[in-house]
This record gives sequence, C-alpha cells and structure tokens, in this order.
Amino acid sequence: MRYGIEFLRIVAVILIAFTHTRNTLDEGFFYTLFEVLPPYGTAVLSVISGFLYWDVSRRHKTLFPSKVKSLAIPYLIANSMVIIVVCVVYYFFGLNPLNRLDFDYTLITEGLLSLNSAPVSPPTYFVRDIFMLFVLIELVKNKNYWMLLILIPVVIWGKLFIRLDVVFLFVLGLTYGAYRNSISKINLLIVNLLLIAFVAVWFSPFLKFPIALLIFVLFVDVDFKFYKTGRYSYLLHLYHSPIIVATFPLLNKVVTHPVLSVVSQVLVAMLAVYFLFFLSKKISVLKILSGGR
Repeated sequence: MRYGIEFLRIVAVILIAFTHTRNTLDEGFFYTLFEVLPPYGTAVLSVISGFLYWDVSRRHKTLFPSKVKSLAIPYLIANSMVIIVVCVVYYFFGLNPLNRLDFDYTLITEGLLSLNSAPVSPPTYFVRDIFMLFVLIELVKNKNYWMLLILIPVVIWGKLFIRLDVVFLFVLGLTYGAYRNSISKINLLIVNLLLIAFVAVWFSPFLKFPIALLIFVLFVDVDFKFYKTGRYSYLLHLYHSPIIVATFPLLNKVVTHPVLSVVSQVLVAMLAVYFLFFLSKKISVLKILSGGR
C-alpha cells in the first residue's frame, strides 16, 4: 500500500470539489485558494492513474474487464442517476436545473455518453477519458479489435478525449513509472524544478503539468501511515457535484459569508458522500457504485 498515493488521491478529489462550488469570489487569497489551486487536483489524479497503470495494472491479464467494472459502470450509474433526478424535477415540478444541456436526445449523447463535452455531472469527464485510454490500450497492446466498436462511433460523432491534458499527464505518470529506477530522485527533482521555471517564463498556461508531476514525485514514496481512501475518494469524485448543486439553494440561505459558503458546500458534499460510503460498506450490492472498491 502506497500511503502517499492514498493521501494525494483524497486531497486531489477535495480540491476538485472546490472547483464546482458556487461563489462570488474574483480576486484575493481565497479566490486563489478556491479557484486557482483546485484544478491541480485533476492534474495530480491523471499522473497517479498513469503511474498505477505502469506499476500495477498493466500486468493484469483481465485489465479491460476490470476497467469496465471500475470505470465505465460507476460513471454510467452516476450520470444516469443525475439525469433521472433532473428529468423528474423538470417534468413533475416544472423546474430546470440544467444550465448546459437541453431536455432532448443530448441528455443521452452528451449528458450520459459525453461525446463532445463534459457529461451531466461535469467532473466525471475524467473517468470517461481514463476509460477511453484503457480502450486504446486494450486495442493496441492486446490487439482486441472489438474495441473498434467503441472507438469508431466516438470518433465519428464526438471526441475521443474531452480533455487532452488528462492524456498527457497520464502518459507523464506512466513514463515516470517506467524510468523511476533509472534516474536518481535528486536529479529528477532538479530537472523538474528547472522545467517548472522554464514553463513559468515561456509557457505559463501549462505550468500545472510539471507542478503536478513534482507534487506526485515528492509524495509517492513517502513512508507514512494513512487511511485507505480509494472507495471514499472515488465516490466523492463521482457524486460531489450533484450534491453541491442540490444543496446550494438551502445552504445559500443559511450561510451568507462568501468564504464560509464555499467551505460549507464542500463539507456538506463530503458528509453526504461519507453516508453513501458507509452504506456501501454495509450493503454489498452498493459496491457497484465505486466499481467494487
């Protein structure tokens, strides 16, 4: 058990939760804390996914079926549940909770399948893109041409990946996993810091790439005890956004301070997901929500 990865995983998902809070902050320390830093969460998760593929899962003979179970099914369930709820609210109560999608076929093509844009639960695009990476891996590595039945329709009617930075950072984590024993950690850290300085001056929009790698390198081999966070962090990733959307109207009436409002939105989402996590431990069938984790 790499506790450094467990720690990074839960911190990254909590950061991602902050990106989906409602707030009016547009400058200052708390704007940086709540808006500028949180996108690094997805970047770090992408590096972790690439590293774990190389270090662990590439050796599994049944890798693709396991990814269907751990990625595709939880993704489809999470977004299907949101679609069902918004349809009930729309058709029975006359309220429209959607701000990007219409109540037509795009609820399936975009809201669920995410052919061209983020799904109805936006942060789960990451799960979708990681799954598509494993579809490609299964095609290229194992020459499983059945994968073309997934890839061809997606390429014809949509985008193979919603965010290419997820792919790049996955490859970065994979590359680190492949060569980590060939390069001393000190030299790697020096190169990484020089790369950060170079990117900061010449390519600042891409600064999160080397920073995400640096954060991962610093924590991946740290020897300390921590909780196994895989199931909880995954459930938080999948469900924090709809929980925040559903509870914000009430919270907004109770908590008016802009900073406390943001913190309360994340805490409520974390508590609600913990309840779901607790139920999934007690009711075995609910493990499907987190892919059996």
